[in-house]
Amino acid sequence: MEAFSKVIVLYQILALQWFSPKRHRTFDCESLFFITLNFCIITGLFCWIYQHQSLVIYSDNALGYVVDFFKFLLMVFTYYSLLLESGYQRGVLYKVWDELERLHDIFPSAKWALLPQAHLRTVALFVVYMSWWELTYAYWITKSARSSNFTILFWVLFLLLHLRQLQILLYTNVLGFCLRAINSELAWTIELSNGASRYGGRRSDGQICGYLRKLMEGFARVERLLELLNQAFGYSLAIIKLINNIYILTDTYWIVHGFMSGKVFGSLYLECCLSSKFICLMINLHSNERILSEFHRTRVLLHCVHLRWQLRCDQGWQMVQHFLLKLESTQPFAMTALSMYRLDYGTLMQIAFNVTTSISLFIQASQ
Repeated sequence: MEAFSKVIVLYQILALQWFSPKRHRTFDCESLFFITLNFCIITGLFCWIYQHQSLVIYSDNALGYVVDFFKFLLMVFTYYSLLLESGYQRGVLYKVWDELERLHDIFPSAKWALLPQAHLRTVALFVVYMSWWELTYAYWITKSARSSNFTILFWVLFLLLHLRQLQILLYTNVLGFCLRAINSELAWTIELSNGASRYGGRRSDGQICGYLRKLMEGFARVERLLELLNQAFGYSLAIIKLINNIYILTDTYWIVHGFMSGKVFGSLYLECCLSSKFICLMINLHSNERILSEFHRTRVLLHCVHLRWQLRCDQGWQMVQHFLLKLESTQPFAMTALSMYRLDYGTLMQIAFNVTTSISLFIQASQ
């Protein structure tokens, strides 16, 4: 799993992962340095904003001040709570990598090395996309120094939150990759059972049963991996939905305020800046939907193991039935936020509905 070392280093530098790529221990001096550095920088930034509110926070009217200051307090709470979660769950994340190493041994493939490259490419493209809209809005669209300061500072703070989302994306993509590997092996096993049903003997039966045993072990590892990921990131998922919902609603207030004030172009540009929040959330939800899709595909493929072969090979029949029973009795196979809700496209629809409702309320309040 050395191919993932660069990704681990990236999140270690950001204090989102509290161990080094060597991973001999769940805590080391290198991680402590990055944790302390990040804590001091962000804490200093929070203190500066609080002491110079007139340079950052909107103060022309009471409602605008409450909206901006609430966003500031929410970001303070979010940063420190996620930092504490990273430290508290570092042992769980260490177990995640142990499970990934075992899965790598069960399903060896050159495609494992492509996962961290694709992830780093996704991170880079997203950072460029978000930075373009935020920085151009800060320096070209806004007309006041206060608006520029607010945009730049909260671009930095929200980028950390988005990187936490992308960190979770890495693990859900790896989980989906493992399920695809299981389904690929299962499809090959189905082909073997088709041939064995007509021409097979004890040797082919033993080979197919060996494949099924390997797949059952792999699925048990994947199920354990999902359990560990929900434990490691469950709080983050709940906070991410909460803060995305609130920030989209508060930004919607400023969009409506701009339209009502005649600043149409600035409001449209702010909507483009807001799109990064939707895109990051959508990427995560798409990854989780793929996990659900692969899980359902596993159940469908198991029913395709040739019945004639199963009736001839009693051990194969028992293994297939046991595997099916395992899949049927499995809890909802998805990432959940502390078991409060499942991450799927329904989450995005809830946020979109809340935003639509809030727009009508903001328009009525402005009138």
